[in-house]
Amino acid sequence: MTSGANLSQRSLPRLSGRLLCCYRIAWAVLAFGAVLTSVLSASLGAADPLITLVGVAKSAVLLSVATILFYRRQHDAVAALLALAFLTWTISSSHDLATGAELAQLLDRCRFLLFALGVLFFPDGRVQRGRTEPIVLATASAFLVGIAETLRLLPSNLFLPLAIICVLAAVGSLIARFRTSTNYALRQQVKWVALGLIAGVCLILGARAGSAVSGSTSGSMPLLWEVLFQLGIIIVALGFLVSLLRFRLFDAEAVISRSAAYAALTIALVATFGGTEAAIENLGQLYLGMNIGSISGAMAAAVAAVLLNPLHSRITEWAENRFQPDLAQLKRDVPDLLARLGKGSSSRHLCNAVLLQITNALHAKRSAMVLDGVVVASEGMSISIAQHWNLQPLLEHPASSSCERTDLLFPVRLALGGAGSDAPGWILLGPRPDGTLYRREDLDAVRSVVPALQQGLVVTRHREALDISINRREKRFRTEIRRIHARLSALERQPVERRSRAPSPAAPGAMPQGRTIGKAP
Repeated sequence: MTSGANLSQRSLPRLSGRLLCCYRIAWAVLAFGAVLTSVLSASLGAADPLITLVGVAKSAVLLSVATILFYRRQHDAVAALLALAFLTWTISSSHDLATGAELAQLLDRCRFLLFALGVLFFPDGRVQRGRTEPIVLATASAFLVGIAETLRLLPSNLFLPLAIICVLAAVGSLIARFRTSTNYALRQQVKWVALGLIAGVCLILGARAGSAVSGSTSGSMPLLWEVLFQLGIIIVALGFLVSLLRFRLFDAEAVISRSAAYAALTIALVATFGGTEAAIENLGQLYLGMNIGSISGAMAAAVAAVLLNPLHSRITEWAENRFQPDLAQLKRDVPDLLARLGKGSSSRHLCNAVLLQITNALHAKRSAMVLDGVVVASEGMSISIAQHWNLQPLLEHPASSSCERTDLLFPVRLALGGAGSDAPGWILLGPRPDGTLYRREDLDAVRSVVPALQQGLVVTRHREALDISINRREKRFRTEIRRIHARLSALERQPVERRSRAPSPAAPGAMPQGRTIGKAP
């Protein structure tokens, strides 16, 4: 059992010694070739100067990404595979090469091998037993087929479909790791890579498809396809760079949500414009017997402009619910939580429950809530430690900015309001686990629940004040009742004491005491 567990947890070795030396030599050779290719491509020029400029920009981005990965993650095997892949991609994706086409094709095959393995082992180089080995063998076989085809040793055209299948299998393995992993950082890294791959590959495939459809037609279309192709390569490289450097990992959902919203909005507007223009033109020909021409385009543009705001709000709401479920849940659940707890809970319990929801939604490292100059709730640290934080600036300047980036413990401060009292309240938020702060959408989500929190605190604190008043009155009543009971007890004891001190009446025929009975004289 132990050996099986160890096999399932195998990973690529860290680069050191001879492996590191070989990686440095290969990186230096490929970097020199990439720089030389980029310079020659820019100097020879292309049919359009803008295409040359876009190619130079793509080469600069790929070289920068490879250099950053080389210096920042030099001992990481996955970063090494991707850095070498981007360098070879810089050479193979250039057009006007000084060397022959055969060398460029060989480098393209090497780029495929390095890139597929980098995606397969991303991000920590873990080997998934029973899933990774077949894909590695298939990738190596496709690479050998591509080399044989390039050297004309194998008369076939199987490399391209085999390469696509291997890359899709590597991406599928990465998706399976994302679904089964409980590591939040790894899931965020995969989200960044998925965003780069989806956007970049869609642009690359769209450029290739558009170029194949348009053919060799003159005009601006070939330039557009070339720009989209180079932009797709840049986006793929940047997605891997951000993920491996773990730069703003917690913003992946926001970027994905915004990208999906813009893409859906663009498609909806284009479809609305095209459908409306076609419908108006057909109706004009049917009923008016004439070609409306530019009038249909103007009317379709007007319809699209009218539908812009409703479509934007609907699509943005859909994208946030789909790709940012934490913020959507915060906005949806906190009012219900406050309505449920506000009837019988204390203000401290209410603050603890709401602060837990805010901390989980924003993935804050620590947080606290201050009411009347006292820390009443905290997450990620004890209240006693949070109480030692300097509250004096908040008390002295209650109208200060809601965000103080100079504070290391709680860099973000959101004003909560009086909550029924003159002293202000505050929501204090620490940084995320990666040290980054929050976006405007995150803070807006917290501000959206602040009015409900204020109302809940007003109700609970009013009820607490009423309970305190009632308790004080009951305490006074109990004190008065005890006093009255003591006085009644004292009055009841007085007749008993008087009767005990009073002389008992003489019996009939009894002689008075103190007198002697003698004989009659």
